[in-house]
Amino acid sequence: MSDLYLNLRDKVRVIDFLAEHLEYASPAIRIEAERWIHAYEEEEKLHTDKLAEAARSFAWAIWPARYAVNRYYTTDGSEEEWVRLLDTVRPSTAHILKRFRRDTAAKNLDETLTHIESDVAFSDGDRQEIAELREHLRQDAWKTKQDSFEILRKEGERLVQSYRNRLSALRELMVELPRSLQDEVVLKVERYEDRILFKGEAMPLETFDEEIKYYTEQKEISPLDN
Repeated sequence: MSDLYLNLRDKVRVIDFLAEHLEYASPAIRIEAERWIHAYEEEEKLHTDKLAEAARSFAWAIWPARYAVNRYYTTDGSEEEWVRLLDTVRPSTAHILKRFRRDTAAKNLDETLTHIESDVAFSDGDRQEIAELREHLRQDAWKTKQDSFEILRKEGERLVQSYRNRLSALRELMVELPRSLQDEVVLKVERYEDRILFKGEAMPLETFDEEIKYYTEQKEISPLDN
């Protein structure tokens, strides 16, 4: 079983990812994603590697939008998100959220859900409900007031380019490393891409810079031996 957020060999989950994030896509990107979704629904034969590459391209394209909305609602808009979520979840879930935040003095929804005692307070069903509605509310915000996120979206675009440059640098280093280290880099790149592209995580650039520094040093001290 894959430990990745999105197993790109699982066609059903890949199609679900495309369908679940269409609101973030520009018209051209959305049309292309919908072609894949339609092909799957019509039971056309889909090449796994081509679908995976389409999913990567789609994820890179929508990442700045996802970043912008996520960044806003985890900083300046955290209280706005809290109020909107309480109005949307089931009354029983809203009651648990309000009581637990009050009792723990959590500052926002993220602190509430990650508190050390939150596993006792929230069931898996509660968490799933909150996560699904949270994503729905963020996509709705992107759809209805996209212009408000423009500065953050551009920041996301710059981050995308920085990520891609660093991932390319790791791949270039890989071919000059011994086989054992090549395999290690392949796995790391796969997991970093998974966290960024499909989980939507904004990873620190320092993480990649440290990896590049480490493998540059390894290249210098380890002879290439295949």
